[in-house]
Amino acid sequence: MKLLYTIILGILFLSACKTSDDEVITIPFEEQAISASEKIKLALSTDYLSEIGINEEEALYLNTFYKSRNFDPVWINDSSLTTLGLKFEEVIKQPTHLSIPNGRYAELFPSNFVQQEMVNSISLSKIIHDLQNGLIDYQEKKKRPIGYVESLKLNEYVDFNEDEDLRLQFLSFGTNDSSYQSLGRGLIQLHDTYRMDTSVFNVESIKKDTAKAIVLATQALASKGYISEDADTAQMFAALKIFQVENGLKPDAVIGKYTSKALNESTTHKRDRIILAMDKIRTHDSFPDKYIHINIPEYKLRFYINDSLKSDHNIVVGKYKNQTPELRSKLRRIVAYPYWNVPYSISSKEILPSAKRSAEYFAKHNYKIYKKGEEVDPLTVDWSRYSERTFPYKVVQDPGRKNSLGTIKFLFPNEHSVYFHDTPSKSLFSVDVRAYSHGCMRTQNPVDLARNILERDVYGSKINEIESDSLDSIMARGQNRVIPLLKSIPVYIEYVTVARKGTDMIMYLDIYGRDEEYLKILCE
Repeated sequence: MKLLYTIILGILFLSACKTSDDEVITIPFEEQAISASEKIKLALSTDYLSEIGINEEEALYLNTFYKSRNFDPVWINDSSLTTLGLKFEEVIKQPTHLSIPNGRYAELFPSNFVQQEMVNSISLSKIIHDLQNGLIDYQEKKKRPIGYVESLKLNEYVDFNEDEDLRLQFLSFGTNDSSYQSLGRGLIQLHDTYRMDTSVFNVESIKKDTAKAIVLATQALASKGYISEDADTAQMFAALKIFQVENGLKPDAVIGKYTSKALNESTTHKRDRIILAMDKIRTHDSFPDKYIHINIPEYKLRFYINDSLKSDHNIVVGKYKNQTPELRSKLRRIVAYPYWNVPYSISSKEILPSAKRSAEYFAKHNYKIYKKGEEVDPLTVDWSRYSERTFPYKVVQDPGRKNSLGTIKFLFPNEHSVYFHDTPSKSLFSVDVRAYSHGCMRTQNPVDLARNILERDVYGSKINEIESDSLDSIMARGQNRVIPLLKSIPVYIEYVTVARKGTDMIMYLDIYGRDEEYLKILCE
């Protein structure tokens, strides 16, 4: 009896005490000597959760989740946050490390370790949902609503290794795409290596003012964390080469037009472009077994089969006023020694002025002109009569090595009438920023690409009769020939300004400024 009395007194002492005015003060359940599971049961009331900013839908979600765990905690023990809980709390305070923009989720206000348990769990659910489904609806051009992983499946994602970087473990919750994984690691490295500086600069080409360019480039590199503020000129130029490599530019230590543009971008803007690039990848449909992928800002065309790279080509894309479009289509035909049906916009704006200077321009460049389907001798035309708006002729360039399309082109139906092709102007392939065409994609070593495609053009038991040897014969004869594929190949022309190069991440210039529209949506 004495023992029972002592126990009751102890319980009463733990649960309450009296003031001098005999007022009873209840000890918060978080501080009571009860198990973490019991504390979680008490914490799951809608009223309690609303105090820290968790709404009714989220409260119901947490109830279902913890009931499935028999109310076992994830992030706490009986009296405090565990080491894992503390580390997770720090990670979710920095969502950009996980490729989630700041301000994506409403701020929650936990004041003790039990509330932090609730916050950690609901935050994990929202983050995983975003990593798996993406942040932006690119068709509708709007931000996707916040969602949650199915409550019963959340248990599959709580088995973190507290001894390893949690940020890297979050990468496994997104797509397994190797580029996505590389960008995720690059994003973490960016945060760990460079200051998240918001400063922008007005660096101009060294050709305009050498001394000023050097001073401003030094300030920009120091602001971004590449050098110290008291670095000398030699250190600045050494750092500039590293900066150029990381931004897809030729590492020549020259402060030129494009290096200036890259230096003028803040580190936080680059960070947001990485997040956008990762989001584009995770919202992308799965690629088929065989496909051709073109990334416009990277100036690259790649041919894949079963995730294996079969052909890799530098390309030249459209200049700013003749931008190469993003599209999806299917490659159906390859044309050896193509004719070039010159678009009216080019013939009326660019060929007509040359014709006015000399009608022999047409013969010199193997052009023929047609009116209502009938060929016309350009020497018989009074070119001074015509303007850009009244030009009445269709211009066609005959096949040959001087043809603007080169010796081969690749056709896929699309509303923009673009394709990729050879070019007689090879020098541009060695330039770092290759935006010079009228919209089509000039391709380096295109015959090699055609050979790779035709060697693998199989449909059932059929093999394309134009094997690589036959292609070489066709090319040697120099005759126009259309080669249909037995099985069309999906073509993806995309615009992603951050890409993987080996195991490294490279930031390419946003040559068309297309990122800005989506960055506004992403960060609003």
